[in-house]
Amino acid sequence: MAKGGTPTPSSLLERDGWYSRVGYVMDFDAPAHITPLPGAAASVLEAAHIIPFSASKNQTLRRTLSIFAGQDMEVLLTGANINDPSNALLLASDTHRYYFGTFRFGLECRDKRYFIRRLAEDRVLNGDVLAHVDGEEIHFGQVSPEVAKPSPLLCNVHLAVGLVLRNSGAAEMISKILHDEESFNDGNVDGDYWYQVSASYLDRELTALKVFDTLAMDDNTEADTDMLRYR
Repeated sequence: MAKGGTPTPSSLLERDGWYSRVGYVMDFDAPAHITPLPGAAASVLEAAHIIPFSASKNQTLRRTLSIFAGQDMEVLLTGANINDPSNALLLASDTHRYYFGTFRFGLECRDKRYFIRRLAEDRVLNGDVLAHVDGEEIHFGQVSPEVAKPSPLLCNVHLAVGLVLRNSGAAEMISKILHDEESFNDGNVDGDYWYQVSASYLDRELTALKVFDTLAMDDNTEADTDMLRYR
C-alpha cells in the first residue's frame, strides 16, 4: 500500500490507479492482476502535498500565498482541506522528497488540463521527471473521476512559488524549512521559529514579484508573466 500520513493514499490510488501519473511508477503493493507498463519501475508511492502541510499551521504563510494567488486560500489550506486529495499527488518517495518537494518541477494547469514543467536543469532531475517532455500533459482521475483531481489553483501556486524560489536560488533552503516531516530541522531549532523565517522570506520574495508584475503591467510591457500570475 502506498504510504503517507497526509492525504489518504487510498483515495489517490482510487483516483489515479496503482501508477504515479509522473514517471509511471508502479506501487510495490500493486495487486498481482495489475499489469506492469513496459519499462515501468516499481517503488513505494507516497501521498505528496502540493502546498506543504506546514501552511496549515502558519497564518502568515497562508496570507502571503493568498496575496500571491489573488484570492483567499485560508479555507483551502486549513482543517481537513489541507489533506484533501485536491492538494495531493501520488509520487514515488524520492520524487516527492527530492524533486517535487524541492521545486525542481511542478504542474501548470490551464483549462482543466495539467502540464508538467521542469524548474531545474535536466542534469539534476531524476528519471520520473525526465520521462516527460517539458510541457507534456499529465492525466489525473482516469480510474475514478469521483475523487477530486489536483486543484488547478494549488498546482499553479506551487509552480509559481517554485519559479520565484528557483530564480532566487533559495529553493532547497525553503523546501527544507517547509518540509512536512516534524524532523525537517533535525530538532535543532523550534519549528515555529522556522515557520516564521520561511513565511517572512516568501513574503519578501513574492511581494517583490508582485511589485515587479504591477510595474510591468503599468508600463504595458509584453513580457511573459502569465506563469507567475495565475489569477
